[in-house]
Amino acid sequence: MILTWEPNWYGLDQPLIVGDIDYFYLDKHEKTFVNDLISSEDKEVRAEIIKITHRELGDLQGLLTIGLSYKFFLKDGTFIQVDAEENIGQIDYPNGIEVKDWLFHIELNVLEATGLSSLERSKRTTKLERLKLEKERKERYKHLLNVDFL
Repeated sequence: MILTWEPNWYGLDQPLIVGDIDYFYLDKHEKTFVNDLISSEDKEVRAEIIKITHRELGDLQGLLTIGLSYKFFLKDGTFIQVDAEENIGQIDYPNGIEVKDWLFHIELNVLEATGLSSLERSKRTTKLERLKLEKERKERYKHLLNVDFL
């Protein structure tokens, strides 16, 4: 299945890393990833990210949305750092790159439709479990992106 992902910025977006298997949240029509922190209107799926493409940037390894500067990892191992808070969409690093739009196409292999929304998942997960998941995800992202930082 191919969906679209477009950032809402401000740390509201799901990270997507090629090879990652996790829970992801889609709109009701399963055409796009949602950009809300928690909603009763989305659909949770357990899926694997197969491919990420962008009209101008080509194939990417990942869209890392942790913090208020997003990192878009290119296939060659380099990344573009983009402001996600004050000067939204402005490329902070490296200089000289311009991107006209931030719409990405994501190939997703859905392994399971859970029947839950992000709101329902949040209610079922304790704070301690959320912290553990966040730590596990960061370690998994480092491994998949072959970096030692996030």
